[in-house]
Amino acid sequence: MKRTKIRWIPAIVAPVLVAGTVFGFSVSASAAVDLPDKSASQIMQMMNTNENIAFSGKVVKKASLGLPPMNIIPDISQSMIDEAAKNMPAEMKDFLPQASAQGELALALEFLAGTHTANVYVDGMNKARLQVLDLLSERDFIRNGSDLWFYDAGKQSVKHSVINAADQARAEKEAKTFFDANSSLLPFDATSPAAVADYFLAQAGNDAVITVGKDVKIAGRGAYQISVSPKSADSLIQSVSVAMDAETGLPLSVVVRAVGQSTPAFEVAFESISFEKPAAANFDFVVPAGANVTEVVAPTEADVRKYAGKAPTMKDQLDALAAFNKARAAGWSAVVEVPADKIPAQFNSQILGNKLFKELTKPVVGGRIFSTSLLNVFFADDGRIFAGAVNTQKLLEAAK
Repeated sequence: MKRTKIRWIPAIVAPVLVAGTVFGFSVSASAAVDLPDKSASQIMQMMNTNENIAFSGKVVKKASLGLPPMNIIPDISQSMIDEAAKNMPAEMKDFLPQASAQGELALALEFLAGTHTANVYVDGMNKARLQVLDLLSERDFIRNGSDLWFYDAGKQSVKHSVINAADQARAEKEAKTFFDANSSLLPFDATSPAAVADYFLAQAGNDAVITVGKDVKIAGRGAYQISVSPKSADSLIQSVSVAMDAETGLPLSVVVRAVGQSTPAFEVAFESISFEKPAAANFDFVVPAGANVTEVVAPTEADVRKYAGKAPTMKDQLDALAAFNKARAAGWSAVVEVPADKIPAQFNSQILGNKLFKELTKPVVGGRIFSTSLLNVFFADDGRIFAGAVNTQKLLEAAK
């Protein structure tokens, strides 16, 4: 099977990847445009699968997830907060943050709220740059061949990692071999984009209503729209809409609306875009003078196998299959359970042990709940964690 045909499988979820990897928006899908009519299947078939595509543009993201006001200051330690509280007059203590957020936690919380703008540069599979623009600084995520860079200008910190090309090639070959050996077991013809699109639309139609929206212009480009609305009354998600460039098939925007919320809960889109090949200089990174560089050793195949430990038993495989089938049957009302013994110890110390955890969650019988307009997470007192895009009642019922 040709690689270009295999790429149709992940292409179906391309909009999710856009929403999950781009930091930035304010969808201005105005300006009327009239494109040749296409069905939902035809629109999905045009979804970009060109691994050599090149483009650049400005992306903007808005998140309005209904989180409570967070009285925090990112990247200061809890000990600094506690020490300041000791030396500050009582009448001034209300101005102190209640807890600190650092590292990945700070980045996650920041991404879940407010607006972010970013410049994006892509030149094929091995050259990409995401430049997140902060108020007085910037952060850069860069891949240039085998080199990965993360630069935080505000902290003058650099992290560098090198991809093992041999391990990457071996993993791709093994994945292709596995796919080829099992393609006959798939319920659709993987060599046919139309068959793949029709199958996924049919499966999605069991749990959701799929409609073709009005043609729009985004970043000056004509785009088709597909909207998916869950049928389940338990789901927090009202609809997910994706707009795709009519010429290249590249997803240009994703808008997620929550039940009972007038404004989008999450939206990300290109504000401007060009399909000219970005200048090579955009991917070159020179460590700024005075920056602190940390070399992060990328895990090799041997490291991954060692970390994974022994191969899964037949019981492990059957349990995983049962959990998958259960989630699939539940559709948009699915609740995922993480057993207590599968949760890393550092999670309990860094997340559950942080004062911020209590500020962002509320107590319920049997634990605490972190609630947003699109997702609820239940932290049970016995150590288990339950998560789903469902209302609180449904989540607690699943935990019982």
